[in-house]
Amino acid sequence: MSTCPICDVIAKKHCLIYEDEKVCAFLPDAPLVPGHMLVTPKQHVPIFEQVPDFVVDQLFIKANKLSIALFESLGAEGTNIIVTNGPAAGQVYPHVLVHVIPRKTNDNLPLLWQPKKASEEELSSLEEKLKENMGSVGQFEREPKKPVEIAPPKELPRETEKGESYLIKQLRRIP
Repeated sequence: MSTCPICDVIAKKHCLIYEDEKVCAFLPDAPLVPGHMLVTPKQHVPIFEQVPDFVVDQLFIKANKLSIALFESLGAEGTNIIVTNGPAAGQVYPHVLVHVIPRKTNDNLPLLWQPKKASEEELSSLEEKLKENMGSVGQFEREPKKPVEIAPPKELPRETEKGESYLIKQLRRIP
């Protein structure tokens, strides 16, 4: 057993509803509503910034497909797809999780917040600070290529019955 409860769920395949090489999805023991699912990298990664881009890609492709499944199988009227990243954002487990939560009109889940009006000066200052650190935005970290294994060539007959090279004989047949 590991010290990460999410890694334990993955290893035990507890309530696992989807799994591939990089990601899996499962039903949590304490869902917000029936159908609440968690999509996670199979590799232990504590925070979202440490997840390689090619795994983030798969996390959200699968979250999208699971969201569609919630509409079709449970009659969801909407979904929330949420990442709680870091304790200040409500992250409980030290493993990246993407929550896919089915929603219905008037389900009373408290996931809405009231935006605060920002002044032009605050927006300008934020814009300047953020633009200073946007160097990697737009770049995509690709999965390292796995070495290609080349099978040894099949043994060809070297000589025909008359002692002639098989390959030379075949070349003579070409018009």
